[in-house]
Amino acid sequence: MKILFLVTAHNSLSQRLYLELSASGHNISIEYALSDECMLDAVVLFEPDLVICPFLTTRVSKEVYERVLTLIVHPGPPGDAGPSAIDWLLMGDDGSIQDAGATLEHLNDDRIRPGRTHWGVTILEAIEHFDAGPVWAFEQFPVNIDEKGLTKSELYRGPVTRAVITATRAAIARVQQVAEGRKVFVGSAALTPYSPDLRPEPKYSKLSVTDGIPFQGGQTHHRPLLKASQRELNPTRHTAQQMSRRIRCADSQPGVLSKVFGPSLYLYGGIVEDNLPGRQPVALPGTSTMVLGTRDDAVCIATCDGRGVWITHVRRPKDTSSSLWPKVPAAMGLVDLNIMAVAQIKSLHWPSTCDWSPSSWSTFQEIWIDFDVDVNHNKTAYLYFDFYNGAMSTDQCSRLIDAMDYILSESTRESPVSAVTFMGGSYFSNGIALNVIEAAADPAQESWLNINRINDVVHYILHEFPSHGILTIAAMRGNAAAGGVALAAPCDIVIAGSEIVLNPAYRAIGLYGSEYHSLSYNGRCGKANATKILRDMTALSPLQAQRIGLVDYIFPGTGAKLQDYIRTHISMLLKPRRLERGFWKAPANVDLSPASLARARAMELSEMGKDFWSPRSSRYHNRRSDFVRKVKPLQAPLRFSKHRRNITRTVDVEETDDFDNIECYRKSAEEALIARLRIEIQEEMKPIHNDASPTPRPQTPALGVIPALKREHMFSCYYKPMIEDLATPPETPLETPQHMAMTGSFFRPCDAGKC
Repeated sequence: MKILFLVTAHNSLSQRLYLELSASGHNISIEYALSDECMLDAVVLFEPDLVICPFLTTRVSKEVYERVLTLIVHPGPPGDAGPSAIDWLLMGDDGSIQDAGATLEHLNDDRIRPGRTHWGVTILEAIEHFDAGPVWAFEQFPVNIDEKGLTKSELYRGPVTRAVITATRAAIARVQQVAEGRKVFVGSAALTPYSPDLRPEPKYSKLSVTDGIPFQGGQTHHRPLLKASQRELNPTRHTAQQMSRRIRCADSQPGVLSKVFGPSLYLYGGIVEDNLPGRQPVALPGTSTMVLGTRDDAVCIATCDGRGVWITHVRRPKDTSSSLWPKVPAAMGLVDLNIMAVAQIKSLHWPSTCDWSPSSWSTFQEIWIDFDVDVNHNKTAYLYFDFYNGAMSTDQCSRLIDAMDYILSESTRESPVSAVTFMGGSYFSNGIALNVIEAAADPAQESWLNINRINDVVHYILHEFPSHGILTIAAMRGNAAAGGVALAAPCDIVIAGSEIVLNPAYRAIGLYGSEYHSLSYNGRCGKANATKILRDMTALSPLQAQRIGLVDYIFPGTGAKLQDYIRTHISMLLKPRRLERGFWKAPANVDLSPASLARARAMELSEMGKDFWSPRSSRYHNRRSDFVRKVKPLQAPLRFSKHRRNITRTVDVEETDDFDNIECYRKSAEEALIARLRIEIQEEMKPIHNDASPTPRPQTPALGVIPALKREHMFSCYYKPMIEDLATPPETPLETPQHMAMTGSFFRPCDAGKC
């Protein structure tokens, strides 16, 4: 079938669905639902058999669903409706109360209820009313809303995405089956009319695709938008479990809007702290909030039940401008807002285990090591690094290096480490931390520090571990992008879960890329394929990545099942004379000598330096700012939109050689400057030519800065401007380089032309 995706953004779910349906032979084009006209134009140009909306935060144009059968993916079971389906679920709504206001009061009392046992997704037809059309398929799955680490985004990327794929496949098959019965013949040619008046069978809304049974999670209702302010936290009344639910149900958008630290801030994280050591909380000056401790830039708030909740990140509320503030590590963000002092952060520091072992109680832990000895006495270090959204800041890379140094110290003559397996976390890795960079006083400098430190991590993989005879393995159990894919590629062996999505390219964010990818991609994939995956800027499935050598082995499943596959396979690889290094590392294929590593690093960093400081840097700084601040795109890339590419016969700017040409950027900046000066001169000359009294001259931005168009962000339904007495962040770091390195000035005021 010809299928058109209408999306707010081409996110992890829509990418996964695209890859699955494309592999089944469907012809898919993608359009951003920026306006009714945009949606209708896409339908007219592509002439699809079916429209599917995997991730849409706006209403589908009536002209679209009256012209083509349009299916909406709703992340809730039949009968559930509203834009905050997963939010209500993780908040604890069990469906026992119909009224939304009464449900909020119910969730705010002292009694903690278990919540729903199941949740689901529904594929329904678009009609005038939201989430009320005929149901073509629904799928359900068990859920434990208090499972550690189960945030809204984690549930969305995992069980919800899997259910969406199952239900969408079923819905397409059912549409085809119904349409087949209405096949008409024109001469000898058979035409199958996929018209909007096709109707599903009533049982589709009652019985799930896989189980064939009704929804097992209780009553469903129409629930309104769950606003950030309706998730308010009160640690003197809410238990750790209640606070955790409120924070996790808002991750990663919009966050919980709370005044627990004094001024209103959006809070993220929500990991429960059991506080088994019995630490005594300390009052936070100026507030009624008690703090148990800090760790790795996170802050633990004490709760009324003697436990606590870790706040890992904060975001300032949106002001009258159209831009969102960056989401930053909590401790440093609070320091930058003068809510906490550097001395307080240090005095409240709560260290992790000295041997990097996983904690025996519930707590916040980004990095841990699990040593395993198999039946053949091979010792493997499984290195987990569960960084928020997969982003690796300069400090996080440094802590990861400390953990790798510990692994090397544990490899002795009597008990050598045979292999180290990089396990990642819910994401494997997404490379450098763009939010931290965007919020820094000097984003270019922070970018440079960050990329150099992640390069140091990769150097351990390519040099330090091999020089100690330790095999390196990447086990990608979660999605990976840009530098995160390049972090896995240098390993001797790359294992991938069958359900992950890989986005190797850097160019969409305006970067050349580093992490020694010029060696690992070429060595694994060959120069032609290495160039292709970096220039195409499209997602890869594990199977596609395996075909070109980027992935070695693929295993099915998730969670414990996938980990069992990984560990069993590693034990097999470590059998005597089975494998000493990755096949791609043969000297005839790639030179991995220290001199070659140094040359590759120098070459890549010279290009990255251009991306940070040369006239070409505008592409990275502007794209990074738009990404972090969730600015709505002006149009879908042509590489996604086949319908427009086929008409215009053009390519995206990232696909051209001029995208890397510094002279083009210098010339463009000069032309923009001349155009602005011409306008200024014309404004000055108007009073003379018109013999009129001078009018006030409009204030112009600083030299070289072009004013940005005022653009809406993607989650405007959540974020409304707030005017209140917020602490004002410093425009520059305080007096010492040490303070700058620690705080990073994480709440940088918007520069002209950046917001």
